[in-house]
Amino acid sequence: MLKKARSLLYTYITLGTDESTSYNDLKKITLLHIFCNTWHLFTILSFIEDFFGDQLLLVSYPIMMFLVVCVQVLLYHKKVFFASILFIVSLIGVTFYYSNYLYVAEMMEYYLLLPPAISLIYIDNKKGTISIFIICLLALYMPNLYFKHYPFSVLNNLNPPFLFFSMYIVMSYFKNLNIRNEKILKAKTKELEKLDEFKSQFFTNISHEIRTPLTIINGQISELEGLAITAPEVVDIQKGIKKQIRNITNMVDDVLDLAKMESSNFNLQLQPVNISKLLHKQYLSFEPLYKQKGIAFIMMKNAEDYIAKIDTVFFEKAVNNIIVNALKYTDTGEVSITISQQNQSLCIAISDTGIGIASKDIDSVFNRFYQVNNDINKSGGSGIGLAFSKEIIELHRGNFLLDSELGKGSTFTILIPLEKTQPAALEIALVPVEEQNVHIQRPIDGESAPKFLIAEDNYDMRKYLVSILPDYTCLEASNGLEALEIIEQERIDFVITDYMMPKLNGHEFIEKLKVDNSTIPVIMLTAKTDSDTKLDVLKLGIDDYITKPFEKQELLVRINNCLRNTNDRNTYNKKNGIKVEDDKDDFIIKLKEYVYNKSHDIKLNQDVLSEEFHLSKSSFYRKVKSQTGLSPNNFIKEIRLQKAHNILMKTPDILVKQLAMEVGFSHQAYFSKMYADRFGVKPRSRVLK
Repeated sequence: MLKKARSLLYTYITLGTDESTSYNDLKKITLLHIFCNTWHLFTILSFIEDFFGDQLLLVSYPIMMFLVVCVQVLLYHKKVFFASILFIVSLIGVTFYYSNYLYVAEMMEYYLLLPPAISLIYIDNKKGTISIFIICLLALYMPNLYFKHYPFSVLNNLNPPFLFFSMYIVMSYFKNLNIRNEKILKAKTKELEKLDEFKSQFFTNISHEIRTPLTIINGQISELEGLAITAPEVVDIQKGIKKQIRNITNMVDDVLDLAKMESSNFNLQLQPVNISKLLHKQYLSFEPLYKQKGIAFIMMKNAEDYIAKIDTVFFEKAVNNIIVNALKYTDTGEVSITISQQNQSLCIAISDTGIGIASKDIDSVFNRFYQVNNDINKSGGSGIGLAFSKEIIELHRGNFLLDSELGKGSTFTILIPLEKTQPAALEIALVPVEEQNVHIQRPIDGESAPKFLIAEDNYDMRKYLVSILPDYTCLEASNGLEALEIIEQERIDFVITDYMMPKLNGHEFIEKLKVDNSTIPVIMLTAKTDSDTKLDVLKLGIDDYITKPFEKQELLVRINNCLRNTNDRNTYNKKNGIKVEDDKDDFIIKLKEYVYNKSHDIKLNQDVLSEEFHLSKSSFYRKVKSQTGLSPNNFIKEIRLQKAHNILMKTPDILVKQLAMEVGFSHQAYFSKMYADRFGVKPRSRVLK
């Protein structure tokens, strides 16, 4: 209730402001509203006090209220300067009226000190403020020459002008000091913003630099797996390398997640989740690692299901960090997970009998990149795990507590709000979906085999992509500008491009490419995993977006799908005599957006879309087929599968049944088959994220 009242008060005193209002104007408007409301309160209280007294006073109060309301109306219409002038003039007029007619010889004239002071706040023009100062000084002296309210010794001496002048100088000094400090603060803020931008760009660049060689290493390991090498030692080495690739990728993701959380537009995707089942799933996934190390891993079972609103992906990462730390710093004994309820909060306690943390380090372990000085940390570690976990828990409006004693162990306690009611919560799949044995369709052979253009600034990455496309003619470009020059000289049937490239990046390259070559299929391979970048690029009309590191098999399946769709489109157009121009019609973009937003509707079909876009069923079919190579129903299925893939990339632990329902598939088995045909893997979290 108090929070709501504060919010309403803030809204009231900032009337007339919006996002475009400068900080300086925001201060002026807020202060002026406060002055006006103070005047309102003073007028109301004075009216009540004088209700049975002087009727002349009562007449003045409505006039005062009217003037103040006029000031606030001008503020509402963003007329800050005119509102300021009216307020100052009203203040001078009211003071003059009170001191010379209502409260004569009671020194009310000294209220004329206020207008010059207020003018320094609201008027930046020095001549204007000096003029108001002179007017107020004259309004102090001149009436007494006529009315003779005060004897000469009281008013007509040097004290009043000295007081006025002193007040003006002091206020002017503090105003100039404030302006100077604000300029310094603004410069510092810009400097920090640039530094923050540089840091974010640095994280992105490092991510790109790391993900690219990881992709190549992963591809080369996959090539080794395809050879007839059965020696157990070699197989173990391959598994070990794959595991380390996953570890490096996860570390990069953690650093990027920290950078992402600092972004102003970062928001958790909260939904009610059965925390008991989520933790049980995590317990099962870590149990083999604890057995391997010979440590008892215990989960205190509780018959009650606890429901809380969380972002499943980030919350699970936060808990994983604590469980991994417990495993890392415990050599003997046990690690336990306990779930309980404390008042209106869910309490998750993870205790270990490890090396513990000294009291002097407890407050510091939650700082980014801080590591306790011990033998385990000397062998490796990034120092971001606990910082990441704490920030995630606090974003869930929770608390993250640590109780530890050196040599005896630690207890990490997570407190997050419980749902008062228990809505239908997201169920967590405890049994992983089996991997499908995908059969890759071979590229189309023949004299008119498609010609590929690979735009990628990393030489090794280009060579790797060429090596996995041996049945195609591949041309190479090291940047977007070079890629455009090749397209002008050669017939290109397919483009694979990176995002981060010199001269022209992937986004700029695709924008220019689509102007004259809108029908060329494009796949983007990139290390940029954020959803904003992905959506921006997809809106340009590319066919697919794949993040590094990626699986060779998955890439080939997606390439074959794009080629098949393009071939179907060209065959249909040729058969029906349709000549497709590279128009700039945004019909397909609007259609994609509509289907994407309505994909959860099982009843969405060609009839619904043709009616929505005001076309006959046959005209709608021809238009979609000619521009996409797909029938309307297959187009709907394609958008649904793409949306499922986007959801799965963001929420890898989502139950397959729920994922199917969210994109309009009523049968889980059929959805899994369609997804596997489209992306080369069954709908589950990727091996490499």
